[in-house]
Amino acid sequence: MLTQSNQWLAAQELASIQMRYAETGRTLNEAVLCGAKDFIEWQHYPNNDLLDERTGYEFYYHAHSADEMLPGEHGHFHVTKRNKDSFHHLLGIALDQKGLPVRLFTTNQWVTGEEIVDAREVLQSVKNFEMTVMGRLAPISKWIGALMSLFYPEIEALLLERDKRILELMESTGSKDLALNSRSHHVLTECGIDLIARLSENLLAVNS
Repeated sequence: MLTQSNQWLAAQELASIQMRYAETGRTLNEAVLCGAKDFIEWQHYPNNDLLDERTGYEFYYHAHSADEMLPGEHGHFHVTKRNKDSFHHLLGIALDQKGLPVRLFTTNQWVTGEEIVDAREVLQSVKNFEMTVMGRLAPISKWIGALMSLFYPEIEALLLERDKRILELMESTGSKDLALNSRSHHVLTECGIDLIARLSENLLAVNS
């Protein structure tokens, strides 16, 4: 479990980045589009994804077609960790139209083409998340790392439940391949989050 100090630092980082974008009249989701005139369904932003070749961490932002999006959501990040010959998905982070995170989710293999690994290995990647990014997307990479620290308890629960869900699907379908590649169960676990409430909780904890 992360310490209260780490949670507070993550809260400060998140609040600072959100405020800086707000002061320039932009939202976080506008910033990640990197000046693109149009937000095109399914297209990745940035175009070739953002990969730190030193650490193997990678992310991109996109949106599905309107009929596949939840009401009020603008798009979502996919965050992954690449190893030598494979990669695994850490988390999906959905944003609303104001650029605030509203939902965390995990996916099956069909969504990303990843190699599904044990939840504990994924959680270790979450804990160790580090990207060295230059330019306009540097604050976004810091924001993602801070968010995963601040909401680590929720992420841990989602990933552990993801593994249980996969086992249930394997039992019901009789096939690991079907369980991992079912289009009907492409989102395995999810939960809503409230960034403003979590930031307030951390502020109260420090001042109490």
